[in-house]
This record gives sequence, C-alpha cells and structure tokens, in this order.
Amino acid sequence: MIKRILIVFALLAAALQAGAQTAWHIQQRLMEIPHGQYSGITRLQDDVYAVVHDKAPGGGLYIFTIAQNTDGTVGAVNVFKIDADGPKGRDNEDVVFVPETETLFVSAEGDQSIREYSVDGKETGRQLTIPEDLKKNKSNAGFEALAYADGTFWTTTESPLPGQTKHIIQSFNLETLQPGSRFLYQADEPSTASRSAAKASAFVYGISAMTVLPDGQLAVMEREVYVPGASAGFLQRLIGSFTRTKIYTVNPADAKPGELLEKKLLTSFTTSALSLANFEGMCLGPVLEDGGQTLLLIADSQDGKDGLTGEYLRVLAIYPQ
Repeated sequence: MIKRILIVFALLAAALQAGAQTAWHIQQRLMEIPHGQYSGITRLQDDVYAVVHDKAPGGGLYIFTIAQNTDGTVGAVNVFKIDADGPKGRDNEDVVFVPETETLFVSAEGDQSIREYSVDGKETGRQLTIPEDLKKNKSNAGFEALAYADGTFWTTTESPLPGQTKHIIQSFNLETLQPGSRFLYQADEPSTASRSAAKASAFVYGISAMTVLPDGQLAVMEREVYVPGASAGFLQRLIGSFTRTKIYTVNPADAKPGELLEKKLLTSFTTSALSLANFEGMCLGPVLEDGGQTLLLIADSQDGKDGLTGEYLRVLAIYPQ
C-alpha cells in the first residue's frame, strides 16, 4: 500500500511538471459472465451500468452490476439482459446515460444512427439529426464512440471519412437534437505495417470510445487489434495476437470550431497472449477515497473469438493536475 501511494505521488508530480493528467492502472479483470459482444458502457447509478451488445436486437441493451472495492478493484459482476424490441443488425457500439431525461442514447454503426431508448430498452422515437457527410462510412468504419455531459453529445466515426485523413468530432445539442460545433482530430498511425495488416485474420484500427471527463475534457480511445492470418496455428495466433490502446485528452473549449484539437496522452497499454482484450467501451466510474476518478473500460470478445480472448474490464484512476 505504501509503495502504491509513493508511486501515485510520483506520477502526480510528473503530471504537474508536464501540465497533464495522469492515469493509474488499477486492474484488468476477466469477468465470469457469458461470452458476448459488449461494445459500450455507461454508468446509471452506484454500481449499476448499461451496456450495449452489438449483435442484440433494438438498442442491444444489458444491465450490469459491477461491484468495486474502495481501492477501485472489481468484485462481483452480474449481467441482466433487457427484453427490448427492435430489429437486429444495427451494430450498436456505444451508449450514454442522460440524467436530464433519464434515458439512454445508443450509437449504431449499422445504419449510422444515434437513437434514444428508455432504461428498459424501448425506443422513444427520438434520435440525433446526423449530418449527411457523417453517414458515408459503412460497416466497421462508422459510429463507434459516443459521449455525453451537460447538454452536449459528442461522437465520431471509427475511421476518417472517405478521402480524409483526420476524424471529425461532432457535437449535438440535447434540447434540439441538432448538430453543433465540429472539430478535427488526428489519430496516430497504427503500429502494424499495412502488409502485415492485409494478411491478418483480424485487424482493426480507429477510435472506439470517448468519454467526457469531470473537467470537461474529452477522453478519446484509439484502439488497434491484430490477429495473425488463418494459416497460422492456434499457438502462433495466441502468441502473435495483440491489442494496443491509447487514451488521449482533448479540450474543445480551447479550440475554434473546425480547428484541429491538440491532444495529450493520458495513458497507453498493450495486451497479448492470455490477457488479450479488445477494449471498445469506456465510461466514468466512482471516485476513490484518494480523489482518483475511476475510468472503466469494457472489452468486446467477439463471443470469445476462437478462445483467444474473453470478457474483460479494465479499471484506471485519473488524477487531475
């Protein structure tokens, strides 16, 4: 415990010198729950969270209870499926809870929509008005990330729009459901060479989640997943597979609409072999006794794809400047 406190103080001191926040990695935990394709998460209250499953009907909504200890580590996790109406195939990727309306908004990559649902999974009929240019990305390149706080939604596509090299981060107003200001975001280049990516049995790179932090900044998750080609044996694929996750912070309040946002690295990490985790969802959790704001990351295992991965949660604690 004393060692951890000293490390936290050292990290805080480094953050103050660099003018940035720092993140402490508390735990990556394999949940003892059925395999699924859980791709987004938002906190409702206390230890209750809404989670979206990208192959489930309607908004793909589930309720998770995630018990956390005072040090941020995760205890028991329970899953309850919501009996929601609606078609499959929307590829629901992220979810946010709106306290003002006590409803959920879900971003869907299948039809590039962001719809409102009651907490019991029923469509309200309301949805954000999506600009036509943001509907151009298809399949696995569309809406993956959704964030909300204080009357404003934020979203972006997983990959830049056709013919562009930068992402568009678009805001929406809660009252009108209309688009507001937009900004540009430059993602890092993937570490995997294009030649290797073309031969992979699975390769994904892009923005998979966003969250509004308590200070109003946006946390943006850049995620890279690589699994060797199908010709490789299971052991080769197990050893050769990896994910790389980077979380940056940006502050739209410091930029003019249309400008490129300045990003600062909050944290980065890699998973591989027996801890391989494809993190797609991110949300705020409880505040720790030492003042750290927890951030929960949830992984999409693709139904435990070929036994390479599982249903993981990762807990970070953010310490402000």
